[in-house]
Amino acid sequence: MEWLWLCLAIVGLGLLWLLIMGIEKLAERLKDHDEARRLATKKIAKRTAEADAEFMEQEYEKAVAKAEAEDFIINGDYGDDKPENAAALREAIDTLSAEELVSSVARRIMGEPQGTESIAATQSAFIQKPVRKVVAKGDGVTPIKVKSSNSKPALSKSEQKMLKKIKQGD
Repeated sequence: MEWLWLCLAIVGLGLLWLLIMGIEKLAERLKDHDEARRLATKKIAKRTAEADAEFMEQEYEKAVAKAEAEDFIINGDYGDDKPENAAALREAIDTLSAEELVSSVARRIMGEPQGTESIAATQSAFIQKPVRKVVAKGDGVTPIKVKSSNSKPALSKSEQKMLKKIKQGD
């Protein structure tokens, strides 16, 4: 029976050794996968940064081209004596969107927009000219006299009564 326990102990130790070796290999594979993942993450971050920088450069170039096109449309000379200006005008029109083109043409025609600081009232809107009496002539023998609206109230009698009751608090 002692031999049996000895054999079982040796087999158990062998299985334990195989288990430890399997776990070590698994740990090495996990480390390799982690390192590969880190490298892939670095490569992706580097490619993303490069693509972002390239995109920002393209956007800057587009903005510069649009600004130059707007400036040419606003301030350019379109004379027939220079054919390169016609080509530059076509290129400027192709560069700008419809809204930007309309805005640039409007600024060329009407000038730069100005603020409201220069607008000033010379007379108050509340100053009224005095009420005048008007005489209307008709086909009848006597002329018709029209009185100003200030002499008669604009409300009917029933409306005046209701207003009076409201003011009194009834």
